[in-house]
Amino acid sequence: MGVPSQWLPAPNQGLLVSQTRLSDHAPFWDQGYPGMMVTDTAFLRNPNYHKPSDTIASSDLDFLTGVCEGLEMGIRKL
Repeated sequence: MGVPSQWLPAPNQGLLVSQTRLSDHAPFWDQGYPGMMVTDTAFLRNPNYHKPSDTIASSDLDFLTGVCEGLEMGIRKL
């Protein structure tokens, strides 16, 4: 299974594309540490994201599996 992916450089600590700052890495950027954000864009695809209705049943587990498999392949190539 494959999930299409994109590389999106986010200069200036992601300030030009605010969605790139919605993860835990932004405070590290702000302190001058380099960081990489890996996202499956759940906050854009799942209206239940981080709400009480955000349950396993509201998740696309096949998509999540593909994201994890792709991430593993990418890390192995580093």
